[in-house]
Amino acid sequence: MGKMTGQDDGNGSGGPGSRRRLNREERLEEIRAVAQAQALSSGLQQLTHRSIAAELGVTHALVVHYEPDIESLRARTCEALLMGEFDEVVGTLNGDADPVSNLSRVIGLMSRPGREDFAGVWLDGWSLGRRDAAAARAVRAMMDRWQGLVANMLSRGTGAGVFADVDPQECAWEIIALLDGLSAHTLVGYGDPQHYSARVAAPVEARLGLARGTLNATLAPVHGPH
Repeated sequence: MGKMTGQDDGNGSGGPGSRRRLNREERLEEIRAVAQAQALSSGLQQLTHRSIAAELGVTHALVVHYEPDIESLRARTCEALLMGEFDEVVGTLNGDADPVSNLSRVIGLMSRPGREDFAGVWLDGWSLGRRDAAAARAVRAMMDRWQGLVANMLSRGTGAGVFADVDPQECAWEIIALLDGLSAHTLVGYGDPQHYSARVAAPVEARLGLARGTLNATLAPVHGPH
């Protein structure tokens, strides 16, 4: 995202050619949009008041005025990005119809090449969460959402007799742990990305009593941020 030239700096000194002064909600929306873009491109740790101000072409003081707590902004940015990815995945699922195809799709979407930016947000969130309680809460909340989603699929599958009789919550935790570990592999290019889906699917298939290859869905790579 390039610098927004002609942007009013909030002090009324933009001159005749400057853009109109933004109201509070518009300014906050603008700041948060830039924060999300920078978190994806450069990492949450690199997100600062000054980096946002430079991107927007406004004063550092203006950004501080609207978002005084950078740690809180990082945590909310992390949660917003991860929630966006979660919602996008949920939107592709086939309702309650087929837990096998839905689980296969989750594994395929979360292991396909090209989602390094979002994998990076996860790892940044975990790293920040070591010392930042707000970041830790945001990441735990998203982990709970993912575990709940997968546990619901497993519960439907075991109830229908298509999965082995497993504890849905425990097994969902194991699957999420596999996908979380894959995020780290993705960021350093460990292993062949074309095999990621199969590597994650194989132990899940064994756990659920499914034939090898049942959950291995090869999906098109992600091209740029969602």
